[in-house]
Amino acid sequence: MSTLFSPIELRGLNLANRVMVSPMCQYSADDGSANDWHFTHINMLALSGAGMFCIEATHVEDIG
Repeated sequence: MSTLFSPIELRGLNLANRVMVSPMCQYSADDGSANDWHFTHINMLALSGAGMFCIEATHVEDIG
């Protein structure tokens, strides 16, 4: 079996495998807030089988 698909522990966090989905900036927030598209996208990543995923970047504006 490939090491890629074997479990690993990172500082007490147990991961099923060593596959990580990198963050993707989708630019899908119409008003700067997460919407149903984002929740669906995150759920698809969570169900993908990857051991870890990182959500997309956020942007802080002066208006809050």
